[in-house]
Amino acid sequence: MGRWKRFLLWGLAGILVLLLWSAVDLRAWPQPTGASASHGPAPTTSDTLAHSAPAATTTDVDVVVYGTQTSGIAAVREITRADPELRVAIISSGDYLESPLAQGLSVEDARNVDEVAGGFYGEWRQAVIARYRALGVNPFTGSGRFVYEPKVASSCLWTLLEGSTAGQAVFYEGKLLAASDSDDARYVDLRLTSGSSIRVRTRYFIDASVEADLSRMLGASYRVGRSEDVYNDREGPTPAFPSQGNGFVTAPQRFSVLLTLRVYAGGDAPRHAPAADPQPGLPDATAVQLSQRAVEDFSGSWTMNIATLPGDCRELNQAWNDYPDQPTAFEWIFQPDKRAELTALAVRRSLDLVSYLQEHGYAEVGVDTIPTYPYIREGPRVVGLTTYTMPHIVGGARDEVVAVGCYTLFDRHDDFPPNQLDKTTWVQVPMRALMVAGHPSLLVSTAVSASYRAYSSPVRAELTRANLGGAAGVITVLAARLGTEPSQVPYDLVRKLLQERGYQIP
Repeated sequence: MGRWKRFLLWGLAGILVLLLWSAVDLRAWPQPTGASASHGPAPTTSDTLAHSAPAATTTDVDVVVYGTQTSGIAAVREITRADPELRVAIISSGDYLESPLAQGLSVEDARNVDEVAGGFYGEWRQAVIARYRALGVNPFTGSGRFVYEPKVASSCLWTLLEGSTAGQAVFYEGKLLAASDSDDARYVDLRLTSGSSIRVRTRYFIDASVEADLSRMLGASYRVGRSEDVYNDREGPTPAFPSQGNGFVTAPQRFSVLLTLRVYAGGDAPRHAPAADPQPGLPDATAVQLSQRAVEDFSGSWTMNIATLPGDCRELNQAWNDYPDQPTAFEWIFQPDKRAELTALAVRRSLDLVSYLQEHGYAEVGVDTIPTYPYIREGPRVVGLTTYTMPHIVGGARDEVVAVGCYTLFDRHDDFPPNQLDKTTWVQVPMRALMVAGHPSLLVSTAVSASYRAYSSPVRAELTRANLGGAAGVITVLAARLGTEPSQVPYDLVRKLLQERGYQIP
């Protein structure tokens, strides 16, 4: 019996509560013939990664890792490998990994990989390569770029996450209700998808979410969009809604639903009916169409010619597939109760675009995998003990480096130029950019302290995010050993442990 089926056996009551809370269930959508869901294996109920009992009201751990983004998985991996005594709570919004590696980002967004990959990301990368080679499949394009199907990427992520967590980690699925990081009360309160609530008491926090949900709830300050102004959800000010009046300056860059397509060389692909409404109660679908130029160019596009994955699949990652309404990215961040609805709307729009392509000359192109979580490229940037900026990147600054990456100098899905400066660039993120100002027990591993220009560099690439998560995990382990706060851990110890784990720290 599959993991998802075992999860369903938790009971009808829990399922009904989940549907009411989340508003949508993308797994219930009709699939084309041969299509597979992309949510991957649900969290196991074995001893290696135990779910909390629905009746539990309070539990104690050493570390809360909020978010199953790439950096969150890496943090858990490093904590559990380095110290088998530390107890970790992993919190996700659903029974899936939020990491883009599992949600359709299927072309490696990194350059000079041999100089930047190591630790967790290196393990995952080698696991995917080994999986394909065992099947006699080459997971590289003709130009040597690493590519993979979401289902394989997700399976390898789960294997690494579960493989080092025996008796240490508990996986919670639910909604963040409250949080405190005061000296005498450190906890997060969750409403689980089973319907019950639980308080998870902890010593340390790692916020791995793109949205910085936990950090903002704890009162951390942040920047958002193209603004370098500082905001705070508790103390104010809070950012204005993006509009023409403020030049949309507070809008994060657009998010996407990264469908995995399949090219059926032998004939027509299964069709999606564009008028289908898989989730009643949502606003009426608006007919979508592509420009004649976009249709004509699709045969020679990134998706069809570069993002060529094993199994005749393709990564749909065109600019026209970004959700077009710029303020919607702001709503995603600051109105979390709407995320399920926004996901459903964005998925439906992407499916309608594929239907349009099918009806206008691309009958062989179908949908292979539908993600359960969008690709959220950017959220708030939490204010740290230092802020990483573009002058630091261009100048090659090295200040207590804990994470490296290599990709383009600037890559931002936005209405405002520049959108990309395609110059190979290295980043060397400083340790204090992960440490949150005024919150000594809290680390951020995705929404790190950076200017918007710096964040739009290789800082936001998944390899760099994995390295950031590994660093957050190592810092937390050392804090526990020393009996101190993460913000007080000496850099030399962090660098040494990261290098022992294979991270390429200069």
